[in-house]
Amino acid sequence: MAKDMKSSSNQASEAAANRLVALELTSLVLVGLLTVGALVTAIGYDLSSSRPLFVILVPLVLLIVVQIYRTMRVAGRGQIFPVINAAFSGRITDFAVASRFLVMLLALLLCIYILGHYAGLILAMFYLIRIHGGESLKLALVVPVITGLALFGLFDLVFSIELFQGQLYRYFAGYRIW
Repeated sequence: MAKDMKSSSNQASEAAANRLVALELTSLVLVGLLTVGALVTAIGYDLSSSRPLFVILVPLVLLIVVQIYRTMRVAGRGQIFPVINAAFSGRITDFAVASRFLVMLLALLLCIYILGHYAGLILAMFYLIRIHGGESLKLALVVPVITGLALFGLFDLVFSIELFQGQLYRYFAGYRIW
């Protein structure tokens, strides 16, 4: 009996370690890809403008690579690929939740790019309140609209900061965007 409890305890701690390894590696790879993308973009800038970016991004890429190496070394080379396979096949719940949240954030970025900050944030809040949170339709409509009006009042009227209005607005305003 005691042996079964120890083995289930070991399995639980191993599963927790696997979740942490999967989440850490995934976040490191995503941040690394974003950093490399920013570094590649900075190459096209004038040297005087891109120098601060290189000072920040090159060490950051190196630190990310070192941390990926350290994480893989701690987890053991034989265990890392089964953990990654389990994460991407949906057997690690935390990874699936983090992946869905990342997809929601990417959808928010796309929505902001197309419709602008106000519409993007209102739609994202509606999704989080109604679909993800399961709240009533009334609450899911009222809270985002009030928040959008408050943001508009704060940024546009108080601080005189015009937030990005989206490519759709720019298209209808006469800009050539494509």
